[in-house]
Amino acid sequence: MGKKAVDVAVILASIVTVTLCKPPNIVFIVVDDLGWNDIGFNNPDIISPNVDRLAREGIILDHAYVQPLCSPSRSSFMTGYYPYRTGLQHLVILPQQPVCAPLTKSFLPQEMKNLGYATHMVGKWHLGFCNWNCTPTFRGFDSFLGYYNAQEDYYIRTFGKFVFTHPFVFGAG
Repeated sequence: MGKKAVDVAVILASIVTVTLCKPPNIVFIVVDDLGWNDIGFNNPDIISPNVDRLAREGIILDHAYVQPLCSPSRSSFMTGYYPYRTGLQHLVILPQQPVCAPLTKSFLPQEMKNLGYATHMVGKWHLGFCNWNCTPTFRGFDSFLGYYNAQEDYYIRTFGKFVFTHPFVFGAG
């Protein structure tokens, strides 16, 4: 077999190997108001074996910048832009505000879907919900189990034509 044929065989074998490899699962955990010393892998007085294991076997982002407010931080990691580039650098989005994270910027779950990932979100959105285009399932998540605002209470309320009788909003794209 000539050198050219061997090179082609190696390239084809590499392509087959790459296409057969499953991409890794990615779990992205965001916790509000968590201090550096509040989890076990940074503080021996705190017992958090599951989080410690995730840290050991995953990636610890220990040299990152974060805005000290929720909406600016969330808009930043969802878009990849600094908060001032998303227009959300100063305050959190309040329930009555007719604003949301910029619809002109692609969100992390949209990019992950382009790579073939299924995307799901559980928990706090807090990036605006003034119209359905601002909500998680319109921003790339296949499903959403959580709440749109900064926190949740447990009262029955109406929202447009919908009546929510549960503290979580169930959504599917």
